[in-house]
Amino acid sequence: MTSHTLRGAVESGELIRLRPGFFVDGRARELQRRERHLLAVLAADIALDAPVFSHSSAALIHGLPDWGLPLRKVTVCEEGPEPRTRSSALTTFRSVPELSAHLMTVDGLRVTTPARTVTDIAISTNRDTSVTTADAALHNEIVTREARDDALDGAAGRRGIRRARHSMSLVDGRSESVAETLSRLTFRDFGLPEPETQVEIRNPRGVLIARVDFLWSEYGVIGECDGFGKYFDGLTPAETRRRLGKEKDRDAELMALGYRILHWRWRDLEEPHALATRIKRVLRHAAA
Repeated sequence: MTSHTLRGAVESGELIRLRPGFFVDGRARELQRRERHLLAVLAADIALDAPVFSHSSAALIHGLPDWGLPLRKVTVCEEGPEPRTRSSALTTFRSVPELSAHLMTVDGLRVTTPARTVTDIAISTNRDTSVTTADAALHNEIVTREARDDALDGAAGRRGIRRARHSMSLVDGRSESVAETLSRLTFRDFGLPEPETQVEIRNPRGVLIARVDFLWSEYGVIGECDGFGKYFDGLTPAETRRRLGKEKDRDAELMALGYRILHWRWRDLEEPHALATRIKRVLRHAAA
């Protein structure tokens, strides 16, 4: 294709330009933002001659959630005597000391190790993004607490390390989703009692009824954080009805054992004060 033909294809939407000289089919516009970013990573890998990917780009390569991560640019790094950052329109370049001890290869891409990646994100992003990323890394056994702590110790003196240490002190690898992590942080921010997480509940005969997201055992209150994907993503109407019916039956069994059950969804997490008020009201009534 000539440059004129390529330009016309981009203008018509038939192609998408990832970076100069790199194009994908226009249908890539329908992809989620993590997949679009990974396409940009693949293009950068060739254009920049196999750089080391770090920070948000490394997190996606390791399979960590994209929630809250800055993905407008691909992030790469190289070893240097002191931390420095510069950016182009498409790429953030970081110079970091002692990089060679924190490298690995994933699917042919050079990338910072999971422990170093989690630490870099904790240093460079806010608390909620840092904790959700680290929670997922621990839960999926991508990183161990020991490796993460070693990486934090190795980052001593870096700008943002105090914030990073505070964020990492809030990590709980039992959280199974971003929504569960944000729920835990909401409980903490609004002074709610700390619940047990991922608790198995059995009937008097010892038969497992459910494994619940949160349990305030002293109040007999169960909290469940429901994502729409649990019921609707890629499912047939019949399967959706089956899952909803199964959950209704499960809730009935739990209520028969004396538990109160509180469900909330992603949109509730976008109004944390209202969610915290609702949970406090339920706990107060249960205590009474």
